[in-house]
Amino acid sequence: MGDFYSKLKNLWNELTNLVTVPMCTCSSFKCGVSRKIIGIYEEDRASQFLMGLNDDLYSTLQSQILALDSLPPLDKIFNMTQ
Repeated sequence: MGDFYSKLKNLWNELTNLVTVPMCTCSSFKCGVSRKIIGIYEEDRASQFLMGLNDDLYSTLQSQILALDSLPPLDKIFNMTQ
């Protein structure tokens, strides 16, 4: 489990270095576009991690987490799998 998580984290770090998150273009920095985009990335990564888990071992946990109104942070999801 830890090996899969580490490999996924390394791939995400590489992707982060290649993809530039757009910055706010309004003059007051009140639009929060960057925060929203980062939230989308974080939720996407949590979903990728959940979908990559072994179905035989984690199907119940996957279902329970995906049934939540919003996904917990990735580190919390990882801790739930331990």
